[in-house]
Amino acid sequence: MVFLCETRQQKDRVRNLRFRIGMKGCYQVDGDGKGGGIALFWQEGIDVELLSYSQRHIDVHAQGGPYSTRWRGTFIYGEPKPADRHQMWTLLRDLKPRSSDPWLLLGDFNEAMWQSEHFSRARRSERLMMEFREVLSHCDVHDLGFVGTPWTFDNKQAGERNVKVRLDRAVANPAWSSLFPEVRVHHLMSSRSDHCPLLVTVTLQQDQRRISQARRYEIMWEREPSLAFAVEDAWSRRVTTQNLGDISASFRNVMASLYDWKKKYFGSLPQRMEKCRKKLNELSLLSDEASVAERKRLLAEMDEQLYREELMWLQRSRIAWLRDGDRNTKYFHRKASWRHKKNRISKLQREDGTWATEPDEMEGMATSFFQNLARDQ
Repeated sequence: MVFLCETRQQKDRVRNLRFRIGMKGCYQVDGDGKGGGIALFWQEGIDVELLSYSQRHIDVHAQGGPYSTRWRGTFIYGEPKPADRHQMWTLLRDLKPRSSDPWLLLGDFNEAMWQSEHFSRARRSERLMMEFREVLSHCDVHDLGFVGTPWTFDNKQAGERNVKVRLDRAVANPAWSSLFPEVRVHHLMSSRSDHCPLLVTVTLQQDQRRISQARRYEIMWEREPSLAFAVEDAWSRRVTTQNLGDISASFRNVMASLYDWKKKYFGSLPQRMEKCRKKLNELSLLSDEASVAERKRLLAEMDEQLYREELMWLQRSRIAWLRDGDRNTKYFHRKASWRHKKNRISKLQREDGTWATEPDEMEGMATSFFQNLARDQ
């Protein structure tokens, strides 16, 4: 599921975002004028029931995917005006008794819990923070902690005008934490927003076996100037070709060389992005010229990694006619995401009509089926 705050876009444009991020469903609430706006997206296989909504929240029941138990999710865009923030706390108190299911609240609450979460020359209002803590206590929810920077908002101002504060968080009641004991909330660095995106991950005990995949040429490699030399060097070391088998072996050797080259110049896109985020975290408290210049370089590198990732999605969408200059992210990301989901086998039917879901059993059933098919030929 994906929740967006301050969409600031027209209703149809927000709803169409679900294709770009590979989601099936969407609840969207327009903002007031040019500001605000919230939206909740979810993928196929998850049943979502809308309980209530306003310009400040979307409250749902969710069930499906790998989770068989129904739970409640309330997605928050807190009141930005301090004088009106009490209205948000009244809303949360009103929402509490409407469901007894395990409860998660997630989003931008526009308030900190403690002075230690506020990094600025000026101190934060103790009264407003106390009111926030009181409403969380009333709702019987606790903070789920975080991994990453100790703040989620940075006003990007220089020197004494800079303000960093933890406004975004995930909180849950004991029933939800018991249902999902292995949960982490990650504060991700972003080159495009003054807020850190929150990523909530739940670890499930499932078989995570690695499946070998065919090696393929990647369009994004063409962003690296040394590619042409790498291909030329690999081809020059080919074996003497006398038949189609030799040609096939030469191509395999070239691809093996390119994958060695890829490890040096590309590596893992997520790992490179995470490395940039960690460096940004280390530099975030420094204001000297060298640190500011390094932050700009890292932000530019993150943009380049995002662009390479976009090219990777283009290729996986298998839209052959779509050139780099004609990129349509919404279209090819939708095609790639839905093709990936369509190709995934989550269960197989046994001869007695029941369903197998364990990977080992499904592998044996598939092997047996094709062995019998080959014998019948």
